[in-house]
Amino acid sequence: MLYRGEVLTFIIIGTVALVMAILLMVGETRISWPEFRPVFVVNGAIIAFGLVLRLRPNAARISITMVALGLYPIFSSLLALVFSLSFPLHRPLIDDQLFAMDVLLGYDWVHAVEWLAQYPLLAKGLAAVYISSLGQLLILLLFLGLTLRVSQLHHLLLTGMLGAVMTYVFWIVWPSFGPSAYLSPDPAAVEATSLLVTPSYGAQLMHLAEFGQEVIYRHEILGTVAFPSFHIVMAVLAVWFARGTLLFWPFLLLNLPMLPATAIHGGHHLIDLPAGIALFALACLIAERLLRTARSATTPPVMARA
Repeated sequence: MLYRGEVLTFIIIGTVALVMAILLMVGETRISWPEFRPVFVVNGAIIAFGLVLRLRPNAARISITMVALGLYPIFSSLLALVFSLSFPLHRPLIDDQLFAMDVLLGYDWVHAVEWLAQYPLLAKGLAAVYISSLGQLLILLLFLGLTLRVSQLHHLLLTGMLGAVMTYVFWIVWPSFGPSAYLSPDPAAVEATSLLVTPSYGAQLMHLAEFGQEVIYRHEILGTVAFPSFHIVMAVLAVWFARGTLLFWPFLLLNLPMLPATAIHGGHHLIDLPAGIALFALACLIAERLLRTARSATTPPVMARA
Protein backbone atom coordinates (compact mmCIF):
# COMPACT_ATOMS: atom_id res chain seq x y z
CA MET A 1 0.00 0.00 0.00
CA LEU A 2 1.42 3.35 -1.05
CA TYR A 3 1.05 6.70 0.63
CA ARG A 4 -0.08 9.59 -1.56
CA GLY A 5 3.27 11.33 -1.18
CA GLU A 6 5.07 8.18 -2.34
CA VAL A 7 2.84 7.93 -5.40
CA LEU A 8 3.72 11.50 -6.37
CA THR A 9 7.45 10.84 -5.93
CA PHE A 10 7.21 7.69 -8.07
CA ILE A 11 5.55 9.80 -10.80
CA ILE A 12 8.39 12.34 -10.67
CA ILE A 13 11.02 9.58 -10.80
CA GLY A 14 9.25 7.97 -13.76
CA THR A 15 9.14 11.31 -15.59
CA VAL A 16 12.86 11.93 -15.01
CA ALA A 17 13.62 8.37 -16.22
CA LEU A 18 11.58 9.04 -19.39
CA VAL A 19 13.50 12.26 -20.07
CA MET A 20 16.77 10.36 -19.60
CA ALA A 21 15.65 7.68 -22.07
CA ILE A 22 14.74 10.33 -24.66
CA LEU A 23 18.09 12.09 -24.27
CA LEU A 24 19.87 8.76 -24.71
CA MET A 25 17.94 8.10 -27.92
CA VAL A 26 18.47 11.50 -29.51
CA GLY A 27 22.08 12.07 -28.35
CA GLU A 28 25.38 10.31 -28.85
CA THR A 29 26.46 10.12 -25.19
CA ARG A 30 26.40 6.70 -23.54
CA ILE A 31 26.17 5.73 -19.88
CA SER A 32 28.55 3.32 -18.19
CA TRP A 33 25.72 1.30 -16.65
CA PRO A 34 27.91 -1.08 -14.62
CA GLU A 35 28.93 1.90 -12.48
CA PHE A 36 25.35 3.03 -11.86
CA ARG A 37 23.56 -0.32 -11.66
CA PRO A 38 24.40 -0.93 -7.95
CA VAL A 39 22.72 2.37 -7.00
CA PHE A 40 19.46 1.33 -8.63
CA VAL A 41 19.59 -2.32 -7.56
CA VAL A 42 20.48 -1.64 -3.91
CA ASN A 43 18.02 1.22 -3.44
CA GLY A 44 15.33 -0.61 -5.38
CA ALA A 45 15.78 -3.53 -2.99
CA ILE A 46 15.51 -1.16 -0.01
CA ILE A 47 12.21 0.19 -1.37
CA ALA A 48 10.89 -3.31 -2.06
CA PHE A 49 11.80 -4.51 1.42
CA GLY A 50 10.15 -1.44 2.93
CA LEU A 51 6.94 -2.19 1.03
CA VAL A 52 7.01 -5.85 2.10
CA LEU A 53 7.25 -4.72 5.72
CA ARG A 54 3.85 -3.04 5.33
CA LEU A 55 2.32 -6.48 5.45
CA ARG A 56 3.55 -6.84 9.02
CA PRO A 57 1.91 -5.12 11.99
CA ASN A 58 3.96 -2.63 14.00
CA ALA A 59 6.52 -2.18 11.20
CA ALA A 60 5.28 1.19 9.92
CA ARG A 61 8.29 3.19 11.17
CA ILE A 62 10.84 1.00 9.42
CA SER A 63 8.70 0.60 6.31
CA ILE A 64 8.12 4.32 5.74
CA THR A 65 11.76 5.14 6.46
CA MET A 66 13.18 2.48 4.13
CA VAL A 67 10.99 3.52 1.21
CA ALA A 68 12.02 7.17 1.64
CA LEU A 69 15.71 6.25 1.95
CA GLY A 70 15.52 4.23 -1.25
CA LEU A 71 13.59 6.76 -3.31
CA TYR A 72 15.87 9.78 -3.01
CA PRO A 73 19.16 8.19 -4.20
CA ILE A 74 17.39 6.71 -7.23
CA PHE A 75 15.89 10.10 -8.08
CA SER A 76 19.20 11.91 -7.53
CA SER A 77 21.13 9.45 -9.73
CA LEU A 78 18.60 9.69 -12.56
CA LEU A 79 18.57 13.48 -12.48
CA ALA A 80 22.38 13.61 -12.38
CA LEU A 81 22.39 11.49 -15.54
CA VAL A 82 19.88 13.83 -17.18
CA PHE A 83 22.15 16.79 -16.38
CA SER A 84 25.16 14.99 -17.85
CA LEU A 85 23.25 13.96 -20.97
CA SER A 86 22.34 17.62 -21.59
CA PHE A 87 25.91 18.42 -22.65
CA PRO A 88 27.22 19.89 -24.87
CA LEU A 89 25.24 23.10 -24.42
CA HIS A 90 23.80 24.76 -27.50
CA ARG A 91 22.86 28.08 -25.92
CA PRO A 92 24.84 30.90 -24.30
CA LEU A 93 25.65 30.93 -20.59
CA ILE A 94 24.12 33.75 -18.54
CA ASP A 95 27.16 34.28 -16.30
CA ASP A 96 27.84 37.71 -17.84
CA GLN A 97 24.50 38.97 -16.54
CA LEU A 98 25.15 37.34 -13.15
CA PHE A 99 28.59 38.98 -12.95
CA ALA A 100 26.88 42.33 -13.59
CA MET A 101 24.62 41.66 -10.60
CA ASP A 102 27.69 40.79 -8.50
CA VAL A 103 29.14 44.20 -9.34
CA LEU A 104 25.90 45.93 -8.32
CA LEU A 105 25.90 44.00 -5.04
CA GLY A 106 29.58 44.70 -4.41
CA TYR A 107 30.57 41.02 -4.46
CA ASP A 108 33.89 39.77 -5.81
CA TRP A 109 34.44 36.00 -5.59
CA VAL A 110 38.23 36.24 -6.09
CA HIS A 111 38.50 38.82 -3.31
CA ALA A 112 36.32 36.63 -1.05
CA VAL A 113 38.55 33.58 -1.63
CA GLU A 114 41.74 35.57 -1.03
CA TRP A 115 40.29 37.14 2.14
CA LEU A 116 39.25 33.70 3.46
CA ALA A 117 42.77 32.39 2.80
CA GLN A 118 43.93 34.51 5.77
CA TYR A 119 41.80 32.33 8.05
CA PRO A 120 42.51 28.71 7.08
CA LEU A 121 40.64 27.22 10.07
CA LEU A 122 37.54 29.20 9.17
CA ALA A 123 37.96 28.08 5.55
CA LYS A 124 38.10 24.41 6.57
CA GLY A 125 35.05 24.89 8.80
CA LEU A 126 33.05 26.41 5.95
CA ALA A 127 34.15 23.55 3.67
CA ALA A 128 32.87 21.04 6.24
CA VAL A 129 29.56 22.89 6.39
CA TYR A 130 29.32 22.94 2.60
CA ILE A 131 29.72 19.18 2.23
CA SER A 132 27.28 18.42 5.08
CA SER A 133 24.09 18.97 3.06
CA LEU A 134 23.45 15.39 1.98
CA GLY A 135 24.29 14.07 5.44
CA GLN A 136 21.80 16.48 6.99
CA LEU A 137 19.03 15.30 4.64
CA LEU A 138 19.84 11.66 5.41
CA ILE A 139 19.60 12.32 9.16
CA LEU A 140 16.34 14.23 8.68
CA LEU A 141 14.80 11.49 6.52
CA LEU A 142 15.68 8.92 9.17
CA PHE A 143 14.34 11.05 11.99
CA LEU A 144 11.04 11.93 10.32
CA GLY A 145 10.44 8.35 9.23
CA LEU A 146 11.31 6.72 12.54
CA THR A 147 9.14 9.21 14.46
CA LEU A 148 6.21 8.59 12.06
CA ARG A 149 6.01 12.19 10.86
CA VAL A 150 4.63 10.88 7.58
CA SER A 151 3.16 14.08 6.14
CA GLN A 152 6.32 16.04 6.96
CA LEU A 153 8.53 13.31 5.47
CA HIS A 154 6.64 13.13 2.19
CA HIS A 155 6.38 16.91 1.92
CA LEU A 156 10.17 17.00 2.35
CA LEU A 157 10.72 14.35 -0.34
CA LEU A 158 8.36 15.98 -2.81
CA THR A 159 9.76 19.48 -2.22
CA GLY A 160 13.34 18.26 -2.69
CA MET A 161 12.50 16.44 -5.92
CA LEU A 162 10.46 19.30 -7.34
CA GLY A 163 13.18 21.78 -6.39
CA ALA A 164 15.80 19.71 -8.19
CA VAL A 165 13.64 19.30 -11.30
CA MET A 166 12.83 23.02 -11.37
CA THR A 167 16.52 23.82 -11.02
CA TYR A 168 17.24 21.62 -14.05
CA VAL A 169 14.46 23.19 -16.13
CA PHE A 170 15.74 26.70 -15.34
CA TRP A 171 19.36 25.73 -15.99
CA ILE A 172 18.66 24.00 -19.29
CA VAL A 173 17.12 27.26 -20.60
CA TRP A 174 19.49 29.71 -18.89
CA PRO A 175 22.69 27.80 -18.04
CA SER A 176 25.41 29.19 -15.77
CA PHE A 177 28.52 27.81 -14.09
CA GLY A 178 29.54 30.50 -11.61
CA PRO A 179 32.73 32.58 -11.27
CA SER A 180 35.07 29.61 -10.83
CA ALA A 181 34.65 28.86 -14.54
CA TYR A 182 36.00 32.31 -15.45
CA LEU A 183 38.18 33.64 -12.65
CA SER A 184 41.39 32.42 -11.01
CA PRO A 185 42.26 33.48 -7.46
CA ASP A 186 45.89 33.33 -6.33
CA PRO A 187 46.88 29.61 -6.32
CA ALA A 188 48.22 30.04 -2.79
CA ALA A 189 44.78 31.28 -1.68
CA VAL A 190 43.09 28.34 -3.39
CA GLU A 191 45.36 25.96 -1.47
CA ALA A 192 45.06 27.81 1.85
CA THR A 193 41.25 27.77 1.73
CA SER A 194 41.07 24.10 0.67
CA LEU A 195 38.71 25.46 -1.99
CA LEU A 196 36.19 22.84 -3.14
CA VAL A 197 35.09 24.38 -6.45
CA THR A 198 38.35 25.53 -8.02
CA PRO A 199 39.25 27.16 -11.35
CA SER A 200 40.27 23.66 -12.49
CA TYR A 201 36.75 22.45 -11.73
CA GLY A 202 35.38 25.42 -13.65
CA ALA A 203 37.58 24.55 -16.62
CA GLN A 204 36.10 21.03 -16.65
CA LEU A 205 32.62 22.54 -16.80
CA MET A 206 33.56 24.79 -19.71
CA HIS A 207 35.00 21.79 -21.55
CA LEU A 208 31.77 19.86 -20.99
CA ALA A 209 29.73 22.81 -22.23
CA GLU A 210 31.63 22.84 -25.50
CA PHE A 211 32.31 19.16 -26.17
CA GLY A 212 30.13 17.07 -23.87
CA GLN A 213 31.38 13.56 -23.15
CA GLU A 214 31.23 10.25 -24.97
CA VAL A 215 30.62 8.09 -21.90
CA ILE A 216 29.22 9.12 -18.51
CA TYR A 217 31.07 7.56 -15.61
CA ARG A 218 29.72 7.88 -12.10
CA HIS A 219 32.96 9.22 -10.63
CA GLU A 220 33.13 11.95 -13.30
CA ILE A 221 29.68 13.47 -12.73
CA LEU A 222 30.00 17.14 -11.76
CA GLY A 223 27.69 19.61 -10.09
CA THR A 224 26.91 22.09 -12.83
CA VAL A 225 24.33 24.64 -11.71
CA ALA A 226 25.26 28.10 -10.44
CA PHE A 227 21.95 29.97 -10.61
CA PRO A 228 19.87 29.16 -8.65
CA SER A 229 22.01 27.45 -6.01
CA PHE A 230 20.66 23.98 -5.27
CA HIS A 231 23.00 23.78 -2.28
CA ILE A 232 20.98 26.59 -0.73
CA VAL A 233 17.76 24.78 -1.66
CA MET A 234 19.01 21.76 0.32
CA ALA A 235 20.05 23.91 3.29
CA VAL A 236 16.65 25.59 3.54
CA LEU A 237 14.98 22.21 2.98
CA ALA A 238 16.78 20.77 6.01
CA VAL A 239 15.97 23.69 8.30
CA TRP A 240 12.34 24.10 7.19
CA PHE A 241 11.38 20.46 7.61
CA ALA A 242 13.24 20.14 10.90
CA ARG A 243 10.80 22.63 12.46
CA GLY A 244 9.03 21.23 15.47
CA THR A 245 11.73 18.61 16.07
CA LEU A 246 14.85 18.48 18.22
CA LEU A 247 16.91 18.80 15.01
CA PHE A 248 15.70 22.34 14.27
CA TRP A 249 18.19 24.41 16.28
CA PRO A 250 21.26 22.31 15.37
CA PHE A 251 20.29 22.46 11.69
CA LEU A 252 19.59 26.19 11.85
CA LEU A 253 22.95 26.93 13.47
CA LEU A 254 24.75 24.66 11.01
CA ASN A 255 23.09 26.17 7.94
CA LEU A 256 23.56 29.85 8.73
CA PRO A 257 27.23 29.60 7.65
CA MET A 258 26.04 27.61 4.61
CA LEU A 259 25.42 30.97 2.90
CA PRO A 260 29.08 32.11 2.87
CA ALA A 261 30.26 28.50 2.46
CA THR A 262 28.19 28.11 -0.71
CA ALA A 263 29.18 31.48 -2.10
CA ILE A 264 32.91 30.85 -1.67
CA HIS A 265 33.48 27.08 -1.70
CA GLY A 266 30.70 26.50 -4.23
CA GLY A 267 32.06 29.12 -6.61
CA HIS A 268 28.75 30.99 -6.82
CA HIS A 269 27.58 34.43 -7.82
CA LEU A 270 25.98 36.23 -4.88
CA ILE A 271 22.56 36.34 -6.55
CA ASP A 272 22.57 32.52 -6.73
CA LEU A 273 21.90 32.33 -2.98
CA PRO A 274 18.60 34.25 -2.69
CA ALA A 275 17.53 32.60 -5.95
CA GLY A 276 17.97 29.22 -4.23
CA ILE A 277 15.79 30.36 -1.31
CA ALA A 278 13.09 31.60 -3.71
CA LEU A 279 13.16 28.35 -5.66
CA PHE A 280 12.78 26.35 -2.45
CA ALA A 281 9.74 28.43 -1.45
CA LEU A 282 8.09 27.84 -4.83
CA ALA A 283 8.83 24.09 -4.77
CA CYS A 284 7.53 23.80 -1.20
CA LEU A 285 4.29 25.58 -2.12
CA ILE A 286 3.74 23.42 -5.22
CA ALA A 287 4.45 20.25 -3.22
CA GLU A 288 1.93 21.30 -0.58
CA ARG A 289 -0.72 21.96 -3.25
CA LEU A 290 -0.05 18.61 -4.91
CA LEU A 291 -0.35 16.74 -1.63
CA ARG A 292 -3.53 18.61 -0.74
CA THR A 293 -5.03 17.84 -4.16
CA ALA A 294 -4.10 14.19 -3.80
CA ARG A 295 -5.81 14.02 -0.41
CA SER A 296 -9.03 15.52 -1.75
CA ALA A 297 -9.11 13.50 -4.97
CA THR A 298 -10.98 10.24 -5.28
CA THR A 299 -8.22 7.63 -5.38
CA PRO A 300 -8.07 3.85 -5.44
CA PRO A 301 -7.65 2.22 -2.00
CA VAL A 302 -3.96 1.54 -2.67
CA MET A 303 -3.35 5.29 -2.67
CA ALA A 304 -5.84 6.29 -0.02
CA ARG A 305 -3.54 6.59 2.99
CA ALA A 306 -2.74 10.04 4.33
